Amino acid sequence: MAPRLAALLLVVTVCLGYTQAFSDLPLDCCLVVTDMPFPRSFKVVAHLLQTTDRGCDIDATVFITKTGMRLCTPHPKDSAWVAKYIKRMEKVRN
Repeated sequence: MAPRLAALLLVVTVCLGYTQAFSDLPLDCCLVVTDMPFPRSFKVVAHLLQTTDRGCDIDATVFITKTGMRLCTPHPKDSAWVAKYIKRMEKVRN
């Protein structure tokens, strides 16, 4: 019984080590962005800012549509239309 318990503890310890090692890696980063505005027919429901200090390679704005599509656009500090779109979204919500 003791060897089985020791083996089980070893496996659990190794698995926990892997989960901690990979927990800081971002799951879904934009690799490229497009500076072309998307059609208004895309029903955008949310947005998030992707930054390099969180492990992604580039700064970007990710717009999420009602259907779950992720649109990678430039960070608002780099693109005027993205900043305006975010302001418009926040105004509609409030």
